[in-house]
Amino acid sequence: MGILDFTIKRALPAAAATSITAWAGITTANDDWDDYFFTSSSSNTSAPSPTTSDKEEKIVILGSGWAALNALRKCASAQKSVVIVSPRPHFLYTPLLASSSVGTITLRSACEPLRALVESAASKATSATFVRADAREIDVHNKKVYATTDSDGMGLELSYDKLVIAVGAQPNTFGIPGVQEHGLFLKEAEDSAKLHAKLLSNLEKAAALSHQGNKYATEIDRLLKVVVVGGGPTGVELCAELADFKNHDVVKRYGTDISDRIQIILVEAMPRILMPFDESLANVAKEHLVSKGVEVRTGCGVTYVEGQDVTMQPSTPRTATAEQKAEAASKAKSEEVGALVWVAGIGARPLVKKLAKQLGQTDMRGLKVDETLKVEGTNDVYAIGDCALSGSPPTAQVAAQQGKHIGRALRDGIDSPFKYNHMGSLICLGSNNGMAQFPDSGKFNVWDAIGASNLGANANDQRGLTGLPAFVIWRSTYWTKLLSTSSRLSLASDWVKAKLHGRDVVEPVLKRAATLKAPVESFGTELKRNNTIRLVKNVGAIATDPVAAANDGEKKKKRFWL
Repeated sequence: MGILDFTIKRALPAAAATSITAWAGITTANDDWDDYFFTSSSSNTSAPSPTTSDKEEKIVILGSGWAALNALRKCASAQKSVVIVSPRPHFLYTPLLASSSVGTITLRSACEPLRALVESAASKATSATFVRADAREIDVHNKKVYATTDSDGMGLELSYDKLVIAVGAQPNTFGIPGVQEHGLFLKEAEDSAKLHAKLLSNLEKAAALSHQGNKYATEIDRLLKVVVVGGGPTGVELCAELADFKNHDVVKRYGTDISDRIQIILVEAMPRILMPFDESLANVAKEHLVSKGVEVRTGCGVTYVEGQDVTMQPSTPRTATAEQKAEAASKAKSEEVGALVWVAGIGARPLVKKLAKQLGQTDMRGLKVDETLKVEGTNDVYAIGDCALSGSPPTAQVAAQQGKHIGRALRDGIDSPFKYNHMGSLICLGSNNGMAQFPDSGKFNVWDAIGASNLGANANDQRGLTGLPAFVIWRSTYWTKLLSTSSRLSLASDWVKAKLHGRDVVEPVLKRAATLKAPVESFGTELKRNNTIRLVKNVGAIATDPVAAANDGEKKKKRFWL
């Protein structure tokens, strides 16, 4: 059999079958078959469906995260006019923020242009529009949303038939002085860029100062100390990425004199890290971080931040007595740090707090919803994702499922109870290591085949998996969750480049400053007439009559500007 014959008869059919199988697997895992074969999400055929009505229904979705975009994809159908309102012009793939903060991937791979997703929805709906604005107020009685295009307050008024609030949450500093002003966060794309720039800037400063011997030893140690506050999945993944960056890329590009002085400190107020995971798995993660050079401080909290100084002390429970609090305060210590990264929790956004107050809620952590995710005390207003008090954890997995549920409900015109299906928890520990915890079905499944251990009855019949298999599952799962083929190719390319050539150490330009004093000439002198450059018509005249040439040249001089 020749090469051409083999390609046509064997290779191409095998490649096609593999591609179809992969597509089917991704579609099944993401619960997206109704994108291709539409069927009503409810068996109730007695309720009227807007899809068969002549009236066009206007749906306004606030937000551009997991919940909002999944709601958009599912509700886009005939007789639906959908408007997405968000100050952020992209969908951010939040599980990849830790990787982009150290240059493992580019931010482009973690962001999806919102208009491309809206354009796709517009092909199914009557219309789909993106409005880049920040929602400021909601009038639930007159069904209007008031938004501004910028901080100057140029207002927009948007009416709706159905409103979906999916604005997510913002970092919660718990009122600790100085955190908001001096801390770095990891919630938005710009947060990742700021952290990446800060890390690289500090490395360059430390490398420059190291040429003076021990003269600036104290300052170098400060610059190279990174404190991460929050021992949840985000904090642990960031510390793992920082440790890999230190042990591989900093060693290679800055030398061991710099890499050996980097300190990575993970601070958690609770008795242990990774509270959502089983304790045995959390201990494995802690041991792995320590083995990579990360200092883990549990039962410790930040109480005050002032510039480069961070004050920490033993944490106390809410029920602590005055004596216990005084004892903890007496053990407070201050440290100078180069970067403080705050990933210690989330809180409600101002829009959510304002609406909750209008509705008479006493709990300001989010919007109370019923079993169908409709906001209590309203008509035709739904809240999903991190801004909803639904009883489910504030995770991307919950937000995505709620978004699809509401999208289908709006598409079919039928409200139905939401039921969260927990698929498991994943975390990347770096260095080709990961950790996974999955529900145990009680029967033989794939977790038996790959050696996932049973965590026992105390973990509600959960299976645990660590090491390379969990790392592969983490990467493949999140890769399939990306919303476009372009993003999947970009992410895969970044992973390959980081493996072959190391992480990106080009410092992000956050605010472009003037590099020249205006006005200046191209060679850096102040702008003035250039006496060395003349425009001459008659070269011969200059050669024969220097005085005439000088006079002629004086008249014909030109100014050269940058």
